[in-house]
Amino acid sequence: MRVVKDSEEELLLKLKTGSEEAFSFIYQLHVNRIYSFSLKILKSPVLAEDLTQEVFVRLWENSAHLDTELSLQGYLFTIARNLSLNVIRKAARETIITDEIARHAFDKCEDGLAYSEHMQTKAFISRAIELLPSQRRKIYELCHGQGYSYKQAAEELGLKDATINSQMVKAIRSIKQYLIRNGALVVLLIVRPF
Repeated sequence: MRVVKDSEEELLLKLKTGSEEAFSFIYQLHVNRIYSFSLKILKSPVLAEDLTQEVFVRLWENSAHLDTELSLQGYLFTIARNLSLNVIRKAARETIITDEIARHAFDKCEDGLAYSEHMQTKAFISRAIELLPSQRRKIYELCHGQGYSYKQAAEELGLKDATINSQMVKAIRSIKQYLIRNGALVVLLIVRPF
């Protein structure tokens, strides 16, 4: 009997014995769905592609221990969801997101989609800040990142209050323009960055 005509249980049995033909059939059957699911969560084609490949690597590595009565599609989607959440958690650690913000994001959106959009917007904002001229970036980071008042920032940097004010206006305008040019939807985060 050819793999194409086999039931899911028979495919899993063949996969458990190391059948590359069964694995290839399962891959072709599910790869697009897993990719689409991952892309919806991560909003990054590159990350979704990497994650999709990792799902199938894990399937192959664990094939000898598979329960042939499980739903293969459910199993693959569970792996994809868990790996997506791991990617999001890693991004949270790397961008120094507080536990409270991460917990709130996960509570609000079980599948991690809102959190992923938040992370993407933060990445756009971080990039926009990096592109600011050095002095303007320093002023922005003091006022927004560290909570300095304009007066405190002026004292810290040895500048006039008016200079701090005009540089902040220019910084916020530049960040907004960068976000608009790059299709970021949530511009309001620059008013109160996390």
